[in-house]
Amino acid sequence: MTGLILKDLLILRKTLRSYLFMLIVYVGIAFTGVWSADIVGVLLVVMVVMLPMNVFAYDKQAKWDTYGLALPVGRTKTVAARYLCILLLCLLSVGLTAILGVMLYAAGRVEEPVEFLVSCSVMGLMSVLVNAIMLPFLYKFGPERARMMFFSIMGGIVLLVVAALFPLGGLEWLKALELAEPTPAQAAAIPAIAAVAGLALLAVSFLLSRHFYGAKDV
Repeated sequence: MTGLILKDLLILRKTLRSYLFMLIVYVGIAFTGVWSADIVGVLLVVMVVMLPMNVFAYDKQAKWDTYGLALPVGRTKTVAARYLCILLLCLLSVGLTAILGVMLYAAGRVEEPVEFLVSCSVMGLMSVLVNAIMLPFLYKFGPERARMMFFSIMGGIVLLVVAALFPLGGLEWLKALELAEPTPAQAAAIPAIAAVAGLALLAVSFLLSRHFYGAKDV
């Protein structure tokens, strides 16, 4: 199974280098103070979300499923390896975001380190949530159809949220809530809660993907 994880990472090596270059550019802009430091976390989430689509597209182009299923690995381990690879990338993105946050704080570009820690946790959970939703679609429908369906679903969710907030006053209503800042103890617990929630979401997603891939005729 380790070989399957390495295979995915090798497939993504050029894409990861391109994303790293983009990240350096965005971090440089954040250091200048033109953009908020939170843009770094948002960029990493977008990167992690796009990576699985690239892997599935390359696998389909190379007809990997036909070859991979001939190996003595099995479909369950094949799906598990893909999920472990995505989880590893999510953890790396969160860790990198935290490191960059420390650098930005040292440079005076992050005023509230506790708030940035909470932001990193939320971004990490969002990346796991989006992947947990997207991966079963990729196994069921393939990269082309799943991409369109996924963006349609996410667009529908955004429209539902906007429709729900509109009678209340939209974003101004959210700003008017004046949520209290978390205490240090609460801020320390948020990453742990986000990790547990993320793993639970991935577990449910894995069961769906395993079912779809197990029933797939390749």
